Amino acid sequence: MRVALIAALIALVTAAPAAAHVGVKSYSPKRGATVARTLERVKVTFKGKVTDGHLTVRNAGGTKVSIGQGKVVGGKRAVRARLKSGLEKGTYTASMSVLHTDGHVMNKSWTFKLK
Repeated sequence: MRVALIAALIALVTAAPAAAHVGVKSYSPKRGATVARTLERVKVTFKGKVTDGHLTVRNAGGTKVSIGQGKVVGGKRAVRARLKSGLEKGTYTASMSVLHTDGHVMNKSWTFKLK
């Protein structure tokens, strides 16, 4: 009985921090998607709230094509960046850094193509 109680406590203590992290709900545009060149913004939506975040987009040559550093929107459940107009067709990389309400920092990137 004592061993079972200790095992249950260990499971609760180690699972709590992992459960607190907020995961990604969706990417817009989706990872690996090909979209129209008239794309105006890029957005990441989360399963829970975030405290702060930045989102930038770069073309294949590494030139930044997003305006500013992006911002947290949607009731602190998303981070969004506006894109410069007149982007060329090609592959783009969106990179984000987000601070979750539990103090966890998430860094992710994904690519998409403009046709």
